Amino acid sequence: MTIDQVASALLRRRLIFLITLTACLVAVVGVTVSLPKTYRATATLYVGDKGATRALEFNSSLGEALTRTYSTLAGNPNVAQEVLRELPLRLSRTELLSRMSFAPVERTQLLQVSAEGSTPKEAQLIANTYAKVYADRVVPQFRTGQTQSQVTVNEPAALPSGAYKPNPKLYIGLGTLLSLFLAIGAVLIRERLDKTIKIAPEEDTVLGHPVVGRIPRMSGPVGYAAPEVADAFRLLKTTLDFVDEKPVQTLMVTSPSPVEGKTSIATNLALADAADDEKVVLIEADLRRPGMAAPLSSNGLVRSEVGLTNFLVGTATVEDILVPHPDLPNLGVIWSGPTPPNPTTLLRSDRLGELLRSLRQRYDRIIIDTPPVSVGADASVVASKVDGTLYVIDSRNTTRSHGVAGLNQLKKVRAQVLGVVLNNTQSQSPVGYYGPRAPAAGGASILSARAQGRSRLSA
Repeated sequence: MTIDQVASALLRRRLIFLITLTACLVAVVGVTVSLPKTYRATATLYVGDKGATRALEFNSSLGEALTRTYSTLAGNPNVAQEVLRELPLRLSRTELLSRMSFAPVERTQLLQVSAEGSTPKEAQLIANTYAKVYADRVVPQFRTGQTQSQVTVNEPAALPSGAYKPNPKLYIGLGTLLSLFLAIGAVLIRERLDKTIKIAPEEDTVLGHPVVGRIPRMSGPVGYAAPEVADAFRLLKTTLDFVDEKPVQTLMVTSPSPVEGKTSIATNLALADAADDEKVVLIEADLRRPGMAAPLSSNGLVRSEVGLTNFLVGTATVEDILVPHPDLPNLGVIWSGPTPPNPTTLLRSDRLGELLRSLRQRYDRIIIDTPPVSVGADASVVASKVDGTLYVIDSRNTTRSHGVAGLNQLKKVRAQVLGVVLNNTQSQSPVGYYGPRAPAAGGASILSARAQGRSRLSA
């Protein structure tokens, strides 16, 4: 995954990123605050005889070597056992040694004895006791010649002014870095598990086909279209006018799966064409689950009981099934008619080709709403009879596998896929651009008068 892809994923999943980051930071701060405080005190020992061994002190390398040797000997369990006898604390020898550290000071004959405690006084007591016991233990050994030098307490341990552990700044700093990695990891895991199609705003292709339209999420009452939605359909209409060298007169609208928004796309595209002084007819060829009534009924267009099915079986003429829109005289609608038991067989008949040839002579554009590609063979049959196909996918819910499967099926029937329409996308309009022009109540509708449509388009 490239850096751009990671950045795009973080933008899409910013809520997951922020929640994970916040939760991790709260946990880091909570753990840091709850950790018990540890204090550290250090006593300094001098290795050498200040009065009698002046010659030894001039040999710095030998003095440093002795200091390192005594540093190692200080951690002897026997020394720790003697210290425990002097300490008024209930500690085991292992516990005591785990609290101690011994380190020679570089280029000197000084040895630091450090001790950790739960309180400043406890740390000071352990460090001073250990230093004194160790120095006293070396005295008889030096007198009997068992050691080469004496050890004396050079500087007793002072009372610690602050806790040695935890270090809040260090812990929170490292915790913040770890939290960032965890938050990014959570986003990438979510991306890996998410099988929906992902496309960044700047990308112009998806699944190997051009993106010819991005339709923002529609909201509000049936028939209402926010200004940015209406403009998106006008932009889609303009793109289709130039997408191919030949005019796209017959256009099929389908989707890989149900509930992708194909019917809304087909309906609103037809309305945008009609508002732009084009003669357009909208055919409801989804004979299994017709759904054009909802978006078209808001302006008084009533579903007709006679429709495409009647024409395909030969019981109605074109004039019988063609219903003009009451507000847009350039728009005609052909409803599905009665639900047949064999939709695919009817759509495969020569009567559908005869209907399209007749409508080509009267209309600039014929838009056909079909079932999804995955539902029967209806869309595949119609695709072979039209100039081009619009493939609608829901940018939030369509899975890549369904999208690819639908396109593969259209490819098998040699359908001319003009491009992909992304439905339910996030609006890309500048914040507040449409605000001053948006109506206070009721909103603007793509079903509005032709003059309103032209004025918005020219703006």
